[in-house]
Formats: sequence, structure tokens, C-alpha cells
Amino acid sequence: MPSGARGSQLEWPTGTSLTARPLCGAVSVTITSRPAFIHDCNCRLCRTSGGAWGYFPQAMAKTTGETGSYLRKDKANAAAELQFCRRCGTTTHWTFSKAFREQNEAVDLMGVNMRIFDPHDLKGVELRFSNGDGWSGAGPFDYRRTAIALSDHWPW
Repeated sequence: MPSGARGSQLEWPTGTSLTARPLCGAVSVTITSRPAFIHDCNCRLCRTSGGAWGYFPQAMAKTTGETGSYLRKDKANAAAELQFCRRCGTTTHWTFSKAFREQNEAVDLMGVNMRIFDPHDLKGVELRFSNGDGWSGAGPFDYRRTAIALSDHWPW
């Protein structure tokens, strides 16, 4: 599990949610708070899928529409199973693989691809540049550069 993935969420007014869709509009992802941070990871999976991840308990992120899934085959015990829009192929989120869930029943977490959300709605969220490419899969990530807070000065 990514380091810091259980961090507190930035506060939104009660009842506020934000919904994003890929260009085709066939899938939607609704979050009930902004993420505590976003991981812009440089591992092969994240680079090629276009993912930049906000982490949420499953009750705080709902998806609608038909998605497909991809579980990487280059890792013996892949934990993250990518979900994507079946119509346009946009990566929308990831869930834990069945094998990971069976071994870690108490973990309630999913990753939402924050790139499908409007950057204006993410102002103030910390963007962390994790070095997943150099990560062994055990322990916390290293970071390849200093984090920034998304803003007009530092747009995403």
C-alpha cells in the first residue's frame, strides 16, 4: 500500500461531492471529498495508464457505467487492478485485486485517477511525485522531487 495512503481528506462542506467523466461520458466517478494528496507515480503501470492517484475508502468514491479491468501479468502478486471505460479506454480508478483482498481483508482503499477531474477543483491539493519506478514494492515510496500544492501558480 502506498505510504500515506490513509491520510486525512481535505474538508469540503457537508453534502458536497465532485463528479468526473472521461471524454465519452460513459463512466462517472464521484468523490465525496478531495484527496489528502495525489500521487503522480513514475512506475510503468502509472505512466502507461495515465494515472495520478487520489486514495479513498470505497464508500467515498462511487463509479457508474461499464468498466473493464486489467491486472498486470509482469508482477507475481499484483495488488492494483486498473479499471477503465469500456467505450473510450480512459483509466478511471483502481481497486485491489482479489488475491490482495483475500490476504488483507481489513484494507478499505481504492485509487481514483485524479487526471479526469477538473484541475480547478483540485487547487490546494498536494501533488507528490513518487518514485514508483525505483520502488521494490515493500515499505514507503521515495520521491523524485519536492511536492507542490496545486494552484494557479503551480497548475497541473
